[in-house]
Amino acid sequence: MKQLPFWQRPYFARRVLDIGSGHNPFKGATYVVDFDLNEGRDRHGNPLVVPEPARLFAADVQALPFQARSFDYVYASHVLEHVDWPGDACREIMRVGSAGYVETPSPLLEQGLAYKDKDLPEYWMHKWFVCSPAPAVLVFEPKTRTTISEFCPCSDGQFMKEFYDSLDFRVAQHCIRRKAKTTIFFWKSSFVVEVGDRTLNCGDGSKVCRFRGMRRALVASCNDLWRAHRLLRLKRTFPNSRIVFRKYGERTLFIH
Repeated sequence: MKQLPFWQRPYFARRVLDIGSGHNPFKGATYVVDFDLNEGRDRHGNPLVVPEPARLFAADVQALPFQARSFDYVYASHVLEHVDWPGDACREIMRVGSAGYVETPSPLLEQGLAYKDKDLPEYWMHKWFVCSPAPAVLVFEPKTRTTISEFCPCSDGQFMKEFYDSLDFRVAQHCIRRKAKTTIFFWKSSFVVEVGDRTLNCGDGSKVCRFRGMRRALVASCNDLWRAHRLLRLKRTFPNSRIVFRKYGERTLFIH
């Protein structure tokens, strides 16, 4: 069963809701919600698992069948990237819970996997790039065949584009640490949700594009001593990645 790091677990939460629990529910959940109880398409055919003594509900995260503040903690892992209306889903999560945890694939992973393989159906189960550019802020930008190829004209956007062009990300992603490939978001009481209808560029106003966070996450991952052997393999396998790092002034322990 899924767990949070021991220092971040909701030890004092008595009523815990796991949304989209699937075949790997959250340890400690007292209620679980899943949209599809039978087919299991998003579970790769694995049967639904309901931990004892949790109660199971068939429901959509965009319209949860619970009263306001029914739960001390709401856990939603790899759910929101699938929904049609993430703003509604987030408001429902805040309505029924007092605090919680949201996890999705990061834009670094989502865009990297689909960028050169737009025709592979497995990359289109997810509808959104999800990131958290500031505490208590969760941002959704549409993931489409058009936006997959869009990059902000700023140096961060162009760095990411040239990095993806320099290698096969389907292979390279295994050298990058999980933290860079995952959007991890803790919230308490409420949070701000922003849903865009296009890729945000820095020139659009005062907001920063998602590519700054993607670049920082990638560069930080390339300083990870625990992944030294994988990062050195990435550098050997895709030498053009070094050229991109040098061009944009990025010098890390393992790619420079």
